[in-house]
Amino acid sequence: MLSVNVKQHTDFKAPYSSVTHAKNHLYAIESIDYFLAVQLTPVLAMRFDENRPLSNENIAEIFHLLIALSQALRSGHTCLPLNHVATRFLFRFADKQGVITHQGYHFTSITALIELLTQCNNLASGELPIVLSKENLYLRRYYCFERQVIEYLHSVNRQQTALSASKLKIIENTLAQLFVESHQGTQAVNTIDWQEVAVANALTKHFSIIAGGPGTGKTYTVTKLLAALVMLAQQIPLKIALTAPTGKAAQRLSESINKALSGFSESISADILAKIPTKAQTLHRLLGVIPHSPNFKHHQQNKLSVDVLLIDEVSMVDLPMMARVIRALPEGCRVILLGDAQQLPSVAAGSLLSDLAPISTAVYSKENATYLMQVTGSESLCSHKTQFVDHVTYLTHSRRFSSEGGIGQLAAQVINGQAELSWQLINQQVDEKASELVRCSYQHIQSIFQQAVEYYRQVMRSESVEQAFSVLADFRILTAMRVGPLGVDDINDTIDERLRAEVPAQQLSGALYQGKPIMITTNDYTLGLYNGDIGIVWPNELRQLVVFFENEEGGFSQYIPSRLPAFDKVYAMTIHKTQGSEFTNVVMVLPERAENQLLSRELVYTGITRAKSHLTLVTNKESWFNAIEAKVTRFSGIKLID
Repeated sequence: MLSVNVKQHTDFKAPYSSVTHAKNHLYAIESIDYFLAVQLTPVLAMRFDENRPLSNENIAEIFHLLIALSQALRSGHTCLPLNHVATRFLFRFADKQGVITHQGYHFTSITALIELLTQCNNLASGELPIVLSKENLYLRRYYCFERQVIEYLHSVNRQQTALSASKLKIIENTLAQLFVESHQGTQAVNTIDWQEVAVANALTKHFSIIAGGPGTGKTYTVTKLLAALVMLAQQIPLKIALTAPTGKAAQRLSESINKALSGFSESISADILAKIPTKAQTLHRLLGVIPHSPNFKHHQQNKLSVDVLLIDEVSMVDLPMMARVIRALPEGCRVILLGDAQQLPSVAAGSLLSDLAPISTAVYSKENATYLMQVTGSESLCSHKTQFVDHVTYLTHSRRFSSEGGIGQLAAQVINGQAELSWQLINQQVDEKASELVRCSYQHIQSIFQQAVEYYRQVMRSESVEQAFSVLADFRILTAMRVGPLGVDDINDTIDERLRAEVPAQQLSGALYQGKPIMITTNDYTLGLYNGDIGIVWPNELRQLVVFFENEEGGFSQYIPSRLPAFDKVYAMTIHKTQGSEFTNVVMVLPERAENQLLSRELVYTGITRAKSHLTLVTNKESWFNAIEAKVTRFSGIKLID
């Protein structure tokens, strides 16, 4: 076997002569995967013990590990478990005739991989960009992000203290004021009020999660939690920050908090309600964006000034952002997360909500269950000696979707992987569910486009920009992918072409016309416009076409089109982009080819739960079954239970 001492071999040569050469051998890799491996392989090789020289096979193993790690990060994983690649062929592909078009690479055993990597000096120190930890391979920055989250969780758990009898009584009395029905015996016998349990659970913790599907009352519950915190603080003013990952999600949080407060006006003191903020902001705005910089104004050396931090739609928050939030938290700050753990994880790396809420039902430690039963009066809460997660409470009763309604049933069947039952449901003949759920075949896609044109025509003909935004929220087409047949670009072009043909030439401004919805596709921190923000082209007071955006003050901001960052038309959106939004009527178009790698039950569930009243599904049996049987899995080193 030929050996190479890389310390003396300064002219490192990759196993492939070029990125094209690599792509011809390794299926589905991107240029960034190749160039990361080219850059880091010699850096790692230089650290190997010179008394144990590397062979060409060793160099190839390291090179392909780095390609696999890069590909894992692009897929949303934070690390690469070595047992995922050991003794396996990766990047190998055969066509439908069984002809191998990409040879791929076969990795050695996990024992050999660990032995090879541990030969590299300082792999676990801060000197190299790669980390091996518990048989997981990381880029160092993602390892550091994970460690910050894990160490934060350990630190807040250590802050738990025993409650005195007087403190328990105060909490019990506070809950009795907020949940009158539970404490007056008007609830059904043996029924647990999980909203009350969620509030009680969060009151004693510096970190808590309230998880649940759409319509389960997460915002209603957290508003009562905020009221309880204000009541318990007595005369000490609390600095409360309401946040969400995107502008749209922040706007919806503000609306939901305002609605909840209005409903509490007769049951909670006006003085208490007045101390609860109603304006939410994005996490970017909270941390303080520095234009043209990846860093924020608030960090470990410049902490936030906040006592309670609420983050809604946390399934959309990626690992790097959460780590940056944690760095900026002041001592003693209480963090409350809201979200649906069944939804798609963030677009970028990480699956924080599913990592932090790893079991689907509430299971508490014996001590926590005892406390919760004492202050809420609940008779039976599940506890376990080791397999518990005290900081999570699940809300399961949906008030948006009835148990008999088609959308609610379908969402439950999909997330539980019930492909056959869900297929039967969407193919039922016209009955009481017809107003909620309809399936359309691909042969009738033109009728869907015509339906969309009629909806969006109403936006164009609205009497005001306020009305235009209201009408726009009534309908949206959702797809799994951006490019390709029946992707976002294809559908957007089709609808835009039909609508633009109806506009007189003198009313066009290039490709823009009154009522055209657009989506920002790149962040512009100077203008305060971010990827995913949606605006509508509309005439200003001078009858010039500008673009209006809803702002965080509840009004509108307008910009001339030439000032905007990159944008695109938005009659259809990817399902990922619609997280944090909901629409009265939704059409969800799944790829016609069943082998599409984007399909998963989480994707379909997220799309289904964007619909408030009516859902039309464009799919066939093969694609549907393929989607429901596929489950999103993201590799992570955050393990709260074994």
